[in-house]
Amino acid sequence: MRRARDGRAVSPMVEMLGLRTPLVRLSLVAVICSYVAAGLILDPLEVGPLRQTAGIGGSVLLAVALVAAASGGEDPLRRRAVAAAAVLGPVGIALVWWHIPVGPAAWVRPTAPLTVYAVVVIVLILRGRVRAAWAAFGAMSVVGFIAWAAWGWEPAVAVPPVLKLLVAAVPATLMMMFARPLLQFVHVLDQRELQAAAQDAALAATLDQRRCRAAEFDAEVRPFLERVAGGERFDAVSVERARLLEHRLRDTVRGRGWREPRVDSAVAEARARGVTVHLFDDRVRAHDAGCDANGVVHDELVARLAETDAGTVTARILPEGRGSVATVTVSAGDRVRRRVCRTFGDGGLSWRDDSGGAPGSGAPPERSEDADGGRGAGRPGR
Repeated sequence: MRRARDGRAVSPMVEMLGLRTPLVRLSLVAVICSYVAAGLILDPLEVGPLRQTAGIGGSVLLAVALVAAASGGEDPLRRRAVAAAAVLGPVGIALVWWHIPVGPAAWVRPTAPLTVYAVVVIVLILRGRVRAAWAAFGAMSVVGFIAWAAWGWEPAVAVPPVLKLLVAAVPATLMMMFARPLLQFVHVLDQRELQAAAQDAALAATLDQRRCRAAEFDAEVRPFLERVAGGERFDAVSVERARLLEHRLRDTVRGRGWREPRVDSAVAEARARGVTVHLFDDRVRAHDAGCDANGVVHDELVARLAETDAGTVTARILPEGRGSVATVTVSAGDRVRRRVCRTFGDGGLSWRDDSGGAPGSGAPPERSEDADGGRGAGRPGR
């Protein structure tokens, strides 16, 4: 899913309506520019500083309301932006109208701010805030009534701009009543198509993996089975090769998150030196390929294997939802060193020593839920 500049995800509905496209943004800028140009073209008003300030402030509030309505990528639009668009717009128009003096020559000016706010109302409706848009229309009706009752405007001046806003809101509402369900249905179809494609890709990857395992079995395991079936005797070298092959096949089943060429090579070299290596992946979802981020997890295991010449190395990827991601424990005689990989708030990974209470430290051995993945003992290296 695409994201906006503020980091929030852009809703598929917003994308399908094209509300984040450069053309829409350019159109909104053109609305503001047209409003400013209309104020510059018309004859200047003979009003005092207070009314002039009110007119400028109201125009600024109108621009803020338009920006708020078009901001973000959520659907429906977040409440703060809705409140800003629905409240600041009528207030801004009230200030602009108040600074316009009553007279027959002022009938054009009240229409300009309503044109801008009509765009705001339409955008609110498109962003799924129909009630807020109609509440804003109600507020504008109140402003029109105040202009007629308190400021002395003629009905022929105060009513037409409000009616133009109504004419803009009604078709936009009707259009979205029919278009929004259709767009949601199209989005559901797209999601199902993506899910089907993902399932097909996962199935193809699984079949490829099975073919690779079958080929590996045929190339490495079959010769041993044929020799067993033929009653041949195995020498020490063949027995050692069979032992290493057995461990590697176990790793593909219970430690698949550790499978990587450089890790496989380091594990094979360590086992050839006589080091006992156990790899576990305790995550529930067996389809996860790995937990590594920038090689931090695998690098640690490779480094520990390279410096170990005897003893046992147990590497474990922990279940999801924990603060710890993985552990690597090195046991050599009465000395135990345990390393834990933890996540930070920004999603980064870092390894720390966590050997407190281990044998050789003068304290009783520590039983940690993270160390055994929340399961009972019985596996090698627990």
